Amino acid sequence: DLFCPLTSLRDLHLSDNQLTDINFSLSCLPNLRYLAIDYNKITNLNNNTLNVIESVFGNPKDGRTINMKGNPFRCDCYMQSLYNWEQSTNVTFANKEELRCYDGYPVTNAGIRFDNIRQLDCETEPIKISSANSSHAVASTLLTVLIILTCSLILILLWVNRVRVRERFTPMLENFKSSIQYSTIEKEEELPPEVNV
Repeated sequence: DLFCPLTSLRDLHLSDNQLTDINFSLSCLPNLRYLAIDYNKITNLNNNTLNVIESVFGNPKDGRTINMKGNPFRCDCYMQSLYNWEQSTNVTFANKEELRCYDGYPVTNAGIRFDNIRQLDCETEPIKISSANSSHAVASTLLTVLIILTCSLILILLWVNRVRVRERFTPMLENFKSSIQYSTIEKEEELPPEVNV
């Protein structure tokens, strides 16, 4: 696994990494004492992940700590096993009082601490949380930045090579001006003569 070669690793800081689960091995890190997975995109943790956390951090005598605050937990009926585990585990949490529901059902769960959850229900039709809007915003922003950088690069190249550009485009510009002038003269000659009555 990703971190297994780092057997002496003591603190693993994975905050703000868009993680949605712990999908890497922790049991191969015998010296791990702190795991920070705060401020990621974790909405729930399945039983396999909870078992991994329990096996690594479950003995309080080991002095190991995990930090999961700031994740957008969805507190509904699908979170029941995570909630039950969090209430009964011996795992030491950093900032445990800051574990909060981002949203959930009933809607009164939104924003409350895990300790204050009274009910975890399911909606009749679950809301599908989509990151399409944020993905679209990121893509639009990146495209805008790319266009600005490209235009800036073109302007810089034109400025650096302005003498050469002027030498090449001056004859073309003169030809264009003279062709416009000749076409204007021809049009004036085609006007019918005035008739006086």
